[in-house]
Amino acid sequence: MNPRSFLSLTLAAALVACSPLNRPPTRELIELRGTPYDRGLQHGTQLKSKIRSFYTTLLTNSLFPYLSREQPDIASFLPEYANEKYQNGNFAYQLMLDSAKNIERSLGRATREELQGIADGSGLSYDQILVLNTFVDTVLAVRGVALAIRLARAPLIKSIEFVGAATDGVDNDSDGMIDEAGEGHFEPYVPEVFGTAVELSPTAAIRIVLTEVDGIEPSTVRLFLDNQLYTAGSPGLELTELSPTDLQVTLTPPQPLAMGITTTLVIGAGDKKLVELPPPARFSIMRDEEIAFTTRGAGVARRDLRRVALTDGRTRAPPVAIAVRRAMTAGGSPFIAHHFSLLDANTAYKHTVAIRHVPETGPAFVTIGWAGIVYGFAGMSERGVGYACNPSDTLDNSVVGSVLDQVADISKAKLIGKGMPIGFLGRRMLEQATDAASARDVIAAAERVYGWTCVTADATGGMEAIEVDSDIFNDGSKGNFPIASTELDLLGRRYASTSDDDFVLGSNFVKNVPDIASLNVAGQRIIPQRQWSGFFYRSRRAADGVKNRIEAARGTIDAEFLQALVGDPQFVDQSDSMNAVVLDFAKLEVRSAMGAVPATSVPFEVTEVRP
Repeated sequence: MNPRSFLSLTLAAALVACSPLNRPPTRELIELRGTPYDRGLQHGTQLKSKIRSFYTTLLTNSLFPYLSREQPDIASFLPEYANEKYQNGNFAYQLMLDSAKNIERSLGRATREELQGIADGSGLSYDQILVLNTFVDTVLAVRGVALAIRLARAPLIKSIEFVGAATDGVDNDSDGMIDEAGEGHFEPYVPEVFGTAVELSPTAAIRIVLTEVDGIEPSTVRLFLDNQLYTAGSPGLELTELSPTDLQVTLTPPQPLAMGITTTLVIGAGDKKLVELPPPARFSIMRDEEIAFTTRGAGVARRDLRRVALTDGRTRAPPVAIAVRRAMTAGGSPFIAHHFSLLDANTAYKHTVAIRHVPETGPAFVTIGWAGIVYGFAGMSERGVGYACNPSDTLDNSVVGSVLDQVADISKAKLIGKGMPIGFLGRRMLEQATDAASARDVIAAAERVYGWTCVTADATGGMEAIEVDSDIFNDGSKGNFPIASTELDLLGRRYASTSDDDFVLGSNFVKNVPDIASLNVAGQRIIPQRQWSGFFYRSRRAADGVKNRIEAARGTIDAEFLQALVGDPQFVDQSDSMNAVVLDFAKLEVRSAMGAVPATSVPFEVTEVRP
């Protein structure tokens, strides 16, 4: 270890002793050296109590009971999970272990040896450590299946109409035509990655038709617009049953909206059929749908419409990743910033760890993660290569693929992951990549368990982004959708950038929008991400908010700015924030905030990548 690194660690130790507020006791910094097994053994030995605690409190006491609540829905589609093997509280663990053993086939010998070392050092079994290191991708995929099953019973938006838009003398869809037939009327309704309509009259009524085979329960209808909640009986809200399956909802704001604003209508409703299991009895509730639009005088084309933050008290920020370089930064140096949120469960923050790996061969590297897990969702190597990845809901994942492979006998089909979890691919990037492009190629060359959006960068200013899924239909894409910062879609919009020198990635696909074809499997509807994912709208809002901020700061962005940005409450999940990271490529430093909820409620600390 060089003198500077030694001094940093010594000062950090002093801070722990003198001022716990500066270094929360829930945070660790460890350095691991030697063979994969040696590093695993050191990891397991040094963090033994925290690894055992993390496994018990996050998986045994939190995640497994949560996942077990999905058993009735999943078993209704896949009868195998009604068998005795999965009863008596064994459902979640056994499902996770089945998947982990299949994923293990994709892990190299060195990785398996490192996991064995952690098991030997911590006293947990190898299977428990394997589940701990593979559960994220599998749980996300299983959660997606369960959510899709649940939403298949919930209402859908059949159509939306901005009343009067077809005769208002304004181009409301920015297509160069005024008042063409059907303008302002969207049927069938499809969630929009960008805005829905622009330059609407502040007094225009909005008409929505909801549909569900069991009918729509009027008492469950909930609309939120311009900081006003509307429910059955509210002035300005009219509910009309068009048929046993369709309900027309017409909202005429009692007071005109302000001129020249961007705003969002949030729509929610449930059906009329009570679901008894798991208790309590409830209606099937659709996800909140968000319709973004502007009023007259905003002067924003539909393709340029950026969503505003919501103040309904219900929505939370998703993971967000940012890469900037050259003209965007104060000195031209590249940075990646990342705020990762997913599932803290009042547990993960107590087990956070920055790990500096010093292998026998290859570069040293730093990952930001948790005790017992060999990776993080962001990291940097001493070659000056770094990455950050966000989960992106998709039914084009290996777990759904496993069901399709078994569809000839659906009674025996199981939810089994296949391929590489993204965290292990992050490790591979740090071990093998020499620049941003080769880091991206590490992801692209692998078979993935689930869907992710990732950004990579290097110390020379290279910067790449990619969206991936599992390509379960072998459509020729191999599940890879690389994005260049200069790249435009068919309407001339940048997919994930404000300039040639930045990326902003949320937790939804922007290029791989039709991630899966709509189809039915054994009566279960399979649909694209944007039609069911709970991440979709909140990811779009967060990405738009970040774009506004970095655009305004062009040419002045530095590490301190990025720390403040990812710590802004607009971009922080107050209950499930897990860590925040800024990768400083010029200094080969990883700045991280963790060990508290939210992660950015404590100061960022610096870990040098070089040993």
